[in-house]
Amino acid sequence: MSKLVRGLAAGMVVSLALVGCSSAGNNKDKSHNKLGIVATTTQICDYVKNIDADVNLTCLLAPNASAHEHEMTREQMDALSKADLLLKNGIDLESFLDNAVTSSGFAGTTVDTSEGVSVAKWPFPPEEGESQPEFTHDPHIWTSPRNAKIQVENIGKALEKADPDNAAEYKKHVDGYVKKLVDLDKWISESLASVPEPERILFTSHDAFGYFSRDYNVKFIGAALSDFNSQQDATADHINSAAAQVRESGTKVIFAENSNSSRSIEAVAKAAGVKLGGELYGDSLGPDVSYIQSIVHNVETLVEGWGGKLAEKPASLG
Repeated sequence: MSKLVRGLAAGMVVSLALVGCSSAGNNKDKSHNKLGIVATTTQICDYVKNIDADVNLTCLLAPNASAHEHEMTREQMDALSKADLLLKNGIDLESFLDNAVTSSGFAGTTVDTSEGVSVAKWPFPPEEGESQPEFTHDPHIWTSPRNAKIQVENIGKALEKADPDNAAEYKKHVDGYVKKLVDLDKWISESLASVPEPERILFTSHDAFGYFSRDYNVKFIGAALSDFNSQQDATADHINSAAAQVRESGTKVIFAENSNSSRSIEAVAKAAGVKLGGELYGDSLGPDVSYIQSIVHNVETLVEGWGGKLAEKPASLG
């Protein structure tokens, strides 16, 4: 082999090696040209699935789990290190993220899906022994579909920017899903209209329903647990105080939540002499339950508990 041929061959090897290094450093899965996405909450994960984005999606929170108690796994840290986009709820919900981002070496784009939401101040005073509550503002924005619509639109914009070749496809799917959320919003308003406003009184296991209550004229009076240890039981003093609050409100029914221990809310119902209604989806979705299904379930449970009548459900809601 001539020196010229050997030189050309060596040059090709070096070039191929450089190409390989470049591909390895890119976060996209080049075999399928997919974006790597890490989403924090079960709701955000479901938004991405309903946008029908062809991406490599990692969901951090498990069904029926609370963001307030999440601990990252090794597999999740690995996915985060390779991700193009990190989709978070924001409003200080994901307190575990700062350390995870630093430790994983995440170099992608963080998308705060709460951007544009009219954020409410945290309505509850500090617990006994606390100088201030855990939050200054309420992070549970997803409980209102009006906020979910904003979150979905933010995700769509981020996908379009990160993957402009497929921007038109993302927009089409986002528009289709937003239409369903608009239908859901209208159906909720029509269904709750069957319950006189003074009787729309909501007391639950956990403080997650502020935005739902604000947007649909529900009086959210409190919760059996106002901290964020979902399996912790309330003290006897707190249960007695909550029961007195329930009796004073005049409501005949209170509700449990899927990600919290039921013992405290059961104790409040017994002490107050009221009915315990069904279980609501609060902090997270359940296994094989979509966001829209969770909201439909919540409204059906509330309207039944309050003695109202559901409006006819649009075909788009399943």
